[in-house]
Amino acid sequence: MQYCVKCRRVCEDGLPKCPGCRSRKLRPAGEGDQAFLCCADMYAAGRINEALIESGIQCSLESEGSAYYNFDSASMPTDQNIYVPYKELERAGGIASGILKEVELERSPEGDGGDSRPGVKRIIGEVLSVAAFLLLIMLAVYGTDSFAAWLKELLGMG
Repeated sequence: MQYCVKCRRVCEDGLPKCPGCRSRKLRPAGEGDQAFLCCADMYAAGRINEALIESGIQCSLESEGSAYYNFDSASMPTDQNIYVPYKELERAGGIASGILKEVELERSPEGDGGDSRPGVKRIIGEVLSVAAFLLLIMLAVYGTDSFAAWLKELLGMG
């Protein structure tokens, strides 16, 4: 396996460039190298970090993105890169994939009772919000019109 010095990813032997960052700075992976495991949002990265520590695997979290959001990027500013020792990469990968599946199940709408349709209460709330907004707009228009008529009458223009 080859190790990219720039992005710390591990890739197959014989590749001329790193598939992650396109760098040519590849060398044979060593046991002391900190290798890229995965990128996850803050919640999932925290869960993976806890599971790796419990398993006795030393890991580090680093911010994946910059301080601003780039619309051309798939990553968010809060995403975290997780790095583990190269010798533990395979075992850590199994742990991380299990945690990512758990997080995905937690976030799926099926975990909330199996019904992914919006609730009746939510729809009623949205309809009432729209009606209240339209009522406010109507009051603002009629109120402004009445105020303008009153001023015209007061100043003798009407």
